[in-house]
Amino acid sequence: MRARLMGAAVAAMLAVAVPNAARAQSPADFYKGKTVHFLVGTSTGGGFDTYARLLAPYMSKRLGATVLVENKPGGSHMVAMNAVWNATPDGLTLDIAPGEGAVLGKLLGEPGVRFDLTKFPIVARVNSAPRVLIINPKLPYRSLADILKADKTMVLSFAGKTDGASDTGTVFCHAVKMKCKALIGYPSSKEFTMAAMRGESDGTVLTEDSAARFSENDQLRPIVVTGRDRSAMMPNVPTVFEAVKVDDEGAWWLDFRDDVRKLGRLLVTTPGTPADRLAYLRTVLKEIETDPKVMKDFEDKGNPLSYGEPDEMAAIIARLLGGSISDERLKQIDYVITQKYYGG
Repeated sequence: MRARLMGAAVAAMLAVAVPNAARAQSPADFYKGKTVHFLVGTSTGGGFDTYARLLAPYMSKRLGATVLVENKPGGSHMVAMNAVWNATPDGLTLDIAPGEGAVLGKLLGEPGVRFDLTKFPIVARVNSAPRVLIINPKLPYRSLADILKADKTMVLSFAGKTDGASDTGTVFCHAVKMKCKALIGYPSSKEFTMAAMRGESDGTVLTEDSAARFSENDQLRPIVVTGRDRSAMMPNVPTVFEAVKVDDEGAWWLDFRDDVRKLGRLLVTTPGTPADRLAYLRTVLKEIETDPKVMKDFEDKGNPLSYGEPDEMAAIIARLLGGSISDERLKQIDYVITQKYYGG
């Protein structure tokens, strides 16, 4: 009898202890009181940095953690992406990454890419927005047709060769047969935009939120949206297809780049992160990004959210990197993005 009572007592203790241990290891409990390192691959003040700093307080509140935004500029975001790739796989390091630049970097075999994008755990897409060619308002051009008619070589400022803005710009120039020269080396979108405002360059390419912000008070002049769809934030700016006649080959280039554009700004974490923590992070970010109050807050600040499901983003990456683009076309893409507009 005594043995049976002791056995029952031990069983009861185990029955209580096991659920408590399980609860102690739950993702929600794991994040409480922890520090989450939120990496940004640019210096402060650019679009990526702005989104990270707007998201951080909401993430801190939902996770019960301290979310620290840490800027790691360099290599067109590749320094930050390499850092999160090599971080401890505990779900405590995140990066707001350029899905577009990362895909193109892989397609073009850039040496700075030391990760496999298809294996990056995607938490959410934060934003994807149409891009706008925007120029210094002191230039006499009011439309793309004006620029093409003048046969002007447009000097466009960017960060690196695959920073999202630069590759959009070079593909755009190639597609519409606009004479261009790409000027790179600026640490973030803020700096290369300021270069256009100062007249160091003739213009640049910005996401709609940044373009809308810098076009206020005629700081910069929007010319065209580089894809087929008009910008919701700048509805009066025509698309390139509305502004000029684009031939079939040019349309392929513009459509290819716009497909890449759909990846936008991706929130990623380290490969090997426990599945339950990754699932929890995905749930938290989806709740944040689709919360009407949060969405309005971002919109009021001129930085709209555009949530994207992780599986949908992964499917786009797999399609673009899965061999659907011919070797000959890849050579053409490499030439246009990394060589054609960087000479002389």
